[in-house]
Amino acid sequence: MNFFEATVRVLSHKGHGVVDHPDGRMFFAKGVWVGETARFRLTGTEKNYDVISVLEIISPSPHRVSAPCAHHGSKKCGGCPWMFISYEEQVQAKEKRIDFLLSKNNIPVEKRFSLIASDKNLGYRNRAQFKTDGVSIGFVTEGTNDLYAIEDCLVLNPQMREHLKVLRSHLPRADWSSTGTHPWNYIEMDDHQAVSDIQLNRRRPFRQGNSEQNIKMKMWIEEVLKDAPKEHPVIEAFCGSGNLTEAISNIGFTNILAAEVRGVAIDELRSKKMPGVQIMEIDMNIKGVWQQLSRRQPQAKILLVDPPREGLEMRAGLFNSLKQLEKVLYISCEPNTWARDVKDFQANGWKVESLTPIDLFPHTPHIELMSVLKLR
Repeated sequence: MNFFEATVRVLSHKGHGVVDHPDGRMFFAKGVWVGETARFRLTGTEKNYDVISVLEIISPSPHRVSAPCAHHGSKKCGGCPWMFISYEEQVQAKEKRIDFLLSKNNIPVEKRFSLIASDKNLGYRNRAQFKTDGVSIGFVTEGTNDLYAIEDCLVLNPQMREHLKVLRSHLPRADWSSTGTHPWNYIEMDDHQAVSDIQLNRRRPFRQGNSEQNIKMKMWIEEVLKDAPKEHPVIEAFCGSGNLTEAISNIGFTNILAAEVRGVAIDELRSKKMPGVQIMEIDMNIKGVWQQLSRRQPQAKILLVDPPREGLEMRAGLFNSLKQLEKVLYISCEPNTWARDVKDFQANGWKVESLTPIDLFPHTPHIELMSVLKLR
């Protein structure tokens, strides 16, 4: 039965619609919303699960809108999969996902704050990675290796849109054609650089992609730590180029150990010469990392972590090494690994004092979590 009708009953953690086949199988569908009834077609198998496509929306959601971007849709850009739904409804969906996550993992939270929505849902993005084959420039369609050419990107901020316009004016370029294992090269850029400084296949230091929301993240840190004694030793792990280090330094902490693996980001951090900041070059994913940090900052009272999606992979040694800790600020870009890690904190006598979700990327399922953990 390759064709069937079904109603979307919930969204998956990746933001896809969950639908049930008449024979009892469950499928994930892109481009549909909770409560919508649609006609689907079974199209094949991908990464060990069956794939379906939407043929027709029979009963659309009242929150469905016309996407403003010409590149939005199936087999196109794929960068803003929720652009067909009102932003207000997107915010509610993210709130529900967090509530479900807390309930599923039995994580009590003393103070659960509402998601901080983005003031802009277009024109907010300060960085991007494009792909180019020397003839066109764009993004790779989700689930494929195919380059989808774009003329503009509405979620980029004005400077980034101008960068893209200039890059497109340089096409075609023979020196941008692929010579490697992929049929394209990548161009990573942000609004801190001039177009003339953009280089092919060159990584840029990590930055939060939404400048306005990044300011709110720093304000959150300042609010959480405003009453803490400024002589308390602080460890910041996964500090990158010092984005959040600036917030800690600016409110007067005098003994901050900022830790990051050697690379471009740590060089940028060092160049900022922030008062009260010591720098430790260390890979946060090696065995014994917390013991090494504790030797450098043995009396640490406060820990700030902002790991990548994988979370705190080496968290086991944290609890035995940093015995003086009183407060942990855990910022996460992946709720599932956050929940996994927090359950370990709970098992070691910690609790979630507060949780504040923040939306950095409108029109996507992405959610950032800002949490404060304290010993019970």
